[in-house]
Amino acid sequence: MPDPTLSVIIPAHNAEPFIAETLLSLRCQDLSHEELEIVVVNDGSADATAEIASDACRSVKHFQLITNEQPSGVSAARNTGLRAAAGDYVTFLDADDWFANRHLRVLLDAIIRLGVDFVRCDQIQAIDKTRQLRRAPVFRRNEALRTHDYIVHGWTQTMVDFPNTNTGVYARRLADNGTLFFDESLYSAEDREWNWRLMLEADSFAVIDAPGAYYRRGVSDSLTAVYNETQLHFIPSCAKTIAQTRRYDNPAFTLKALHNLFALADIHLQRRAEMPRNLYRRLVDGVAEASATATADELDEVILSFRPERVRRLRPIMRRMEAKGEA
Repeated sequence: MPDPTLSVIIPAHNAEPFIAETLLSLRCQDLSHEELEIVVVNDGSADATAEIASDACRSVKHFQLITNEQPSGVSAARNTGLRAAAGDYVTFLDADDWFANRHLRVLLDAIIRLGVDFVRCDQIQAIDKTRQLRRAPVFRRNEALRTHDYIVHGWTQTMVDFPNTNTGVYARRLADNGTLFFDESLYSAEDREWNWRLMLEADSFAVIDAPGAYYRRGVSDSLTAVYNETQLHFIPSCAKTIAQTRRYDNPAFTLKALHNLFALADIHLQRRAEMPRNLYRRLVDGVAEASATATADELDEVILSFRPERVRRLRPIMRRMEAKGEA
């Protein structure tokens, strides 16, 4: 049997309320039975996720249901699906998200036509019945672009600030060379480290005007809903990225990665009232440690780019960095 053209990888943990709708959206992509593969990784679910997925995909020619007896985390589940996928191209879809009609058809045709390593598109955030468009921060559309040209543009948002796994289709060669795999040590912000690595290691991409990748916000078990220890994984995620950028002969990449670290730290500090005291201390210490390789000039340039209110919120971290420097 010929291999499929496009594999859709869906990590699913206790996804019973949503996965049927997610899988139903894949029937409306204008892809033939030969072109489409669906790989569902049932990651230790304690509900009917597996049964619903099997029933919804009973007529799908290329369908794999992989079951982990114990939850492994979204990164490991995606990697499991990626290793099993047979398509020439792959995309990722969380079990509570969905694609608009013909969305994958448009992206698949574009990546084949342009011959790039990956294509991305805008994202539509669904909050109850409200829809908000989040645009990929690239003006030039539907043409091949160099990844390194779209990592830094002053201090404005660029493609490294758009870490949405469901907004793209990726050439299989990125999995073959390891770029497309997720860091399994990260239980949050794994998509940020992955997205940075994608922009650093791939050569070419395009941003495509496509029907819509829908991201469901406000789900009760979302990582962003409750502040806990997992939230602090943005720190090692950023630390890994800072180290990666130093392999490239472009100091602006490292400045951008440091800027990301402090900007994310500020977002978390704005939730200080929700944090247990021990997590607050770990946040301050962790960010100070993650930025330890930065020179004084690098830190000055990044901190001076922030508005006064952000600098004020970051002062506990800056004091901790100064204390480490004096020790």
